[in-house]
Amino acid sequence: MKVTVRDSHILKTIEPNVLEKYLQINGWHKARQFYEGFIWSKKNSVSQEGEVLVSPHQDFDDFAEVMCQNLKALEVIENRSQLEILSDLITVLPNVAISGWINKVQGEESATCKIILMGFVVGKLRKINLELSDSDYQLALKAYEARSPVTCFGDLIKENDGFVLNNPRDFALLTEAELIS
Repeated sequence: MKVTVRDSHILKTIEPNVLEKYLQINGWHKARQFYEGFIWSKKNSVSQEGEVLVSPHQDFDDFAEVMCQNLKALEVIENRSQLEILSDLITVLPNVAISGWINKVQGEESATCKIILMGFVVGKLRKINLELSDSDYQLALKAYEARSPVTCFGDLIKENDGFVLNNPRDFALLTEAELIS
């Protein structure tokens, strides 16, 4: 099944400098300048050529549509799914719901505790670090011991090779059925 990413909220979070770094690392080259941005190009193993537009500005009206087209070009040339590519490009997802299982509970009971949650970020299972208040810590400990899935809202930030969920709220246990839906 082929997935096309069209969620403008998510597409608008792709930072131009992150996209440029991704293109550079993956063998794309700057072909020509386009206003203040650049068009990057690359040929794949069967000589199909793709182009990606990178503007230094995220505030123009059709930024999400341009990112949608960029993902389509990347998918064809790199022979990877749009979700795989998007998971490499995401650096910030504000006010997102994360579901998963608690992998590790760190520290003792205190004002806040740190946990590591194995949760889904753009379709991929990832480690997510977050700090919880004492009342949520008790629930997290219960979920950890029972291996029950949990959900939480917050602002997801990519840091190095991992993720941090800032401003966690609405931490709750899930049933297996809720996790799948």
